[in-house]
Amino acid sequence: MVLRRFLGIFLASLASAASAGQADLASLLPAEVLGWRPEGADGLYTAESLYDLIDGGAEVYRSLNVREVLSRRYVREGAPDLLVDLFDMGSSQDAYGAFHHDMREGVDIGVGRESEEQGGNLAFWKDRFFVSLVPLRATDEARQAVLAAGKAIAAAIPNEGEKPELVSLLPPGGLVAGQIHYFHDGLLLGRHHVIGQGDLLKLGRDTEGVIARYRRPAPPGEGGTSALLLIRYPSAQRAAEASEGFARLHVIAADGEGIGEARSGGWAGSRLRGNLLVCVVDAPSRADVTALMAEVLARTPAQR
Repeated sequence: MVLRRFLGIFLASLASAASAGQADLASLLPAEVLGWRPEGADGLYTAESLYDLIDGGAEVYRSLNVREVLSRRYVREGAPDLLVDLFDMGSSQDAYGAFHHDMREGVDIGVGRESEEQGGNLAFWKDRFFVSLVPLRATDEARQAVLAAGKAIAAAIPNEGEKPELVSLLPPGGLVAGQIHYFHDGLLLGRHHVIGQGDLLKLGRDTEGVIARYRRPAPPGEGGTSALLLIRYPSAQRAAEASEGFARLHVIAADGEGIGEARSGGWAGSRLRGNLLVCVVDAPSRADVTALMAEVLARTPAQR
């Protein structure tokens, strides 16, 4: 009897917490937008149940520590439905990561901290939230409704949020703005660049990293893009172990500066600054590796 009563109280508390979370997220969505109104009950998904909402992409958000997702459908007679998904990522850094998982080459229309409008769809992040708004058919009216809904949601989120600190270490010269990706573990990094197999870079939930593409001026026939990888570890020792693994599998006969021809082609190299590992891969020349690593270290506090 006692056990049954305890179980009942426990399940009731879980239901109450879920209800509170749903209400908190729902308060950020407009009750009506240009004649579109919610249809049916909102869907609330956790990291465990997110597969029911996203087929094949849930692991991206799980890797970025998603907490809850509220999904709502807006309808208006004679108009395409609008789908709104509001992701509570738990931190502004992981909301940034959720937004930047995709290549962002559309127009930033000034909604939230960063936004992209493309093909009638709108995505943006602000504070700890990543928001996706999709009309089921692209029309001028649907586009206006998507924009109005996005602006209303952004206005309802009181805090701005900060980008990951690692992003501030990226040199601006030659940076391909649409190809900056934030991650914690190897699963998400592997979706953007195959660095190696197994536990090469010692990645996990307690690490954070950013990978970005660079395209810099070069003589005819010598151009190309380089990938810059920054990873922060909980300890300098773990960073050093990752650096050794990277050099062993990626660089052929690294010189005293940790630079050499890459086994996969081009040039590669790595440097350490405390618990920060700086790697360059796919570089078209040794000079590109040297310059990128030096610029990152110049932007990095000495104690890192």
